[in-house]
Amino acid sequence: MDSRRLCVIKIGGSLLRDSKSYLESAQKIREVFIENGYKTIVVVSAVKGITDKLIQVAKGSQEALRYVSEKYLEIAKELNSVKIIRRVDEELKRLEIVASAISGGGIDLSLYDLLLSFGERISKILMVGALEAVGVSALELHANELIVTNETFSDASIDYISTSANLEKLYSSIIDNPAIPVIEGFIGSTIDGRITTLGRGGSDYTATTIASLLNIDAVYLVTDVDGIMTTDPDIVENARLVRVMSYRESLEAALHGAKKINPKAFEPLEKFYSSKLIIGSWSRFGTEIVREISRDLWGPKVIMNRESQGVSYIAIVGEGTSSIPFIRRVLEIIDRNGIDIVGIQSYVYRPSLLVYVTPSYELKILRLLHKELFEGV
Repeated sequence: MDSRRLCVIKIGGSLLRDSKSYLESAQKIREVFIENGYKTIVVVSAVKGITDKLIQVAKGSQEALRYVSEKYLEIAKELNSVKIIRRVDEELKRLEIVASAISGGGIDLSLYDLLLSFGERISKILMVGALEAVGVSALELHANELIVTNETFSDASIDYISTSANLEKLYSSIIDNPAIPVIEGFIGSTIDGRITTLGRGGSDYTATTIASLLNIDAVYLVTDVDGIMTTDPDIVENARLVRVMSYRESLEAALHGAKKINPKAFEPLEKFYSSKLIIGSWSRFGTEIVREISRDLWGPKVIMNRESQGVSYIAIVGEGTSSIPFIRRVLEIIDRNGIDIVGIQSYVYRPSLLVYVTPSYELKILRLLHKELFEGV
């Protein structure tokens, strides 16, 4: 199959809640991609909320352990596959053993990562079951055998050379096999085989690494919203969908805490292959992230309120926002409305402007700047 028809699909945990949501995702993979001629590699996250529960398990919570076991076993039973039920039950028994080992004393970080890995490992088994339930043959890949990392447990970085060698060995068998490969996001392993995790949101990193190393053109990050918004719609009713962003803009937004993408996900894209990131929901993939954008698309893309070391600030992200004319425009808006600010910060090599504010004015300034910079366009 032509590699240009390949794509990577990452299914976010916000979409995975119960058996119905697994089956819906499986059906959408079939309808949106497979039936339109795409060969897909599916990267899955843990069920929504499970990673937080596993962190509680690591602290000794038997209640959290019961929740994880009951949740995953319930989904497996509802998928109505004896094979899947047996596989999930086996993994849950292993989880109990690891949980017991951790509860015996101080936390060994390698054991901690092993424990957290069960969220994605079991989720992968369930996704395979869901795909098969909707008539799609699925093939399990194992992240701990393919994704090689350093030994920074809980925030590991991927060893691209070793991982590339592993992926290339499998490439022809993946392409020639009609089954859809499914792999866990978020986890990898050290060169000596100890499981590591890539940090919260690490499934994005898994997906972009696979795409970059295999020269795959597009990565679809499927979530519960239609794409990246200009700001939090819970704060600003008129928040808009951002259609196109550059890697630089998206990375900058992620570094300031914007949701929907992990900052580390951009590293393999910039190093190896310029895959497009396409972010959205099953009903609409609304945001496309590309290596570079033309100058006529420069301008503010995202505005958000954040706090760092007890200081509140508004971050305005977009190519050109660190320029003198844009800074002057923002200051004129603030001055015209008689609002005091603490200060501003920008760097010519970064696509952002930070406006430091007193907390009591934070949301007022955010709404004002969004109205002036985004809603008049």
